[in-house]
Amino acid sequence: MKNPSFGDSKSAVLCCPGDEKLRKEWLLTLEKEHDSLRVASDEIAGKFKILSNSDRVEILLMLEQREHCMDEIAKKLKVRKSAASYHLGLLKKHGLICIKKRSRFAYYALSSEGKNALMISRNI
Repeated sequence: MKNPSFGDSKSAVLCCPGDEKLRKEWLLTLEKEHDSLRVASDEIAGKFKILSNSDRVEILLMLEQREHCMDEIAKKLKVRKSAASYHLGLLKKHGLICIKKRSRFAYYALSSEGKNALMISRNI
């Protein structure tokens, strides 16, 4: 007998089987199905944490306009170079920026993932 609240989904299965063996198999299947969602939710939450700091968002917005060196970024943010370096390191670790080395200087640029993060953030 169909439960009308589930609609006509063909993939809907009986919830919480009464038989102990079936219940164990069902719970294992649920855990396996959910693993990819857990990984994805951790990734998304990590991105939101990175974007929860206004200095990091400001850096992304600066890099959206053009490449910058760390001195420029620190000067514009009015922070020490160590603070700018910390934020740049986190943004790099999460793939939102990339580094382009020219002679002895490093220039920071927005990665395609960083562009996507800004675009999505603007639409929230």
